[in-house]
Amino acid sequence: MSDPKGPEWTDAEAKASLTPEEAAKERIKHMSRVVCICKGIPLGRVLEGLPGCETVQDVNQKVGTGTGGCQGERCGPRIKILIKKYREHKGST
Repeated sequence: MSDPKGPEWTDAEAKASLTPEEAAKERIKHMSRVVCICKGIPLGRVLEGLPGCETVQDVNQKVGTGTGGCQGERCGPRIKILIKKYREHKGST
C-alpha cells in the first residue's frame, strides 16, 4: 500500500526533522553535486557564477563549464534550467 500523502510529503517531513548539523551536511552534499561531468564542476560553483550571466555561454566563460570533452552537450541544458530558475527567483524577491 502506497503512502496517500505522496513522496513529496515524506521528503518535506524528513527535511523538517533534520538537526542543524544534518541539514548542513545535506546542503553540502547537494552543492557538491557535479553539473559539468567532463570538468568536474560542482553545482555550488555554477550557482556562484550565475549573477551577471544572461546565457549559458556567459556561465561557461565565467566558471569553465562547457569546455570539456562534450563541449557543453551534457551540462548546457542543466545550466539553461539553472539560469531560468535563477531569473525566476531573482524576479520574485
